[in-house]
Amino acid sequence: MKKVLWILPCLLLTLSGADLTGKWSGTIEIEDSGTTTPVSAEFIQKAALVSGKIGRTGGGDEESIRNGKVDGKKVFFEVVSSHTATPMKFTLTVVDDRLEGEMKGAVDEGEIIGKVRLSREKP
Repeated sequence: MKKVLWILPCLLLTLSGADLTGKWSGTIEIEDSGTTTPVSAEFIQKAALVSGKIGRTGGGDEESIRNGKVDGKKVFFEVVSSHTATPMKFTLTVVDDRLEGEMKGAVDEGEIIGKVRLSREKP
C-alpha cells in the first residue's frame, strides 16, 4: 500500500507537464509595429498555480505575474503594468524547455498583440 501512495504523486507530476519553476529568457515580438523586446521571467510553480515576475531584460521594470495557472501543457497568466491600459494576458504552450504563445492587451493607442518565445535558462 505504501508503494502505491508513493507512486501516485509521481504520476500526478508527470501528467501535469513540466515544472516551470526557474528563470526564462526570450522575446516578445509586437506584430503591428514589428518591434522585438528581449524579456526575462522567473516562474514559481506550485501544483497548477504559477507566480513570479516578467519584464524587459536589463530594464529593471519587472512586473508581478497574477492569476497564473497551468492546464496540461498550457500556461495562462496576467501582468498589470503602468504602461498598459489593460492587463496583458499571456497564453503560452510548453514545448520541451520552451514556452511559446501570445500576449494580448491594450495600451493608450489601442490593442496590442505579441508573439512570445521563452527558453529555460541553464543553471
